[in-house]
Amino acid sequence: MITIRNVIRDREPYSVRENVTVLEAAQYMAGRKVGGVCVLDEDGRLIGLLTERDLLNSIVLPRLDPANVPVSEAMSKVQAVIEMTDTPEEALERMELIGRRHLPVVDGERWVGMLSMRDILRVEVNEQGDELKLLHEYISH
Repeated sequence: MITIRNVIRDREPYSVRENVTVLEAAQYMAGRKVGGVCVLDEDGRLIGLLTERDLLNSIVLPRLDPANVPVSEAMSKVQAVIEMTDTPEEALERMELIGRRHLPVVDGERWVGMLSMRDILRVEVNEQGDELKLLHEYISH
């Protein structure tokens, strides 16, 4: 059984501190080609999320200057998290329930990373590819 631990195993945990500007966070996200980051307090505790949707609704539409707005004013509250031992299916259900495409990943009380809808799709495609390969081998013999 694939768990979230398997999905994010070799990935850098993307995050920003609450006191950086939205512009700095957006540059960080763009440089890593990610659509969302976790926001951490000074002690490294998870306090929110900043996603492209947050940037659009909190900064772009109200025409605010991202260089003058701290991330803490644009971020979303954490609505749900996913445990390292949970499955991609459980993550997808949780994402659908809260209407978000990103979930912070925790190991007990400790924040360890971010899971995106893209990560789950990648797992599904890989599993289907493996199934098709097995079926093809079965038919060929």
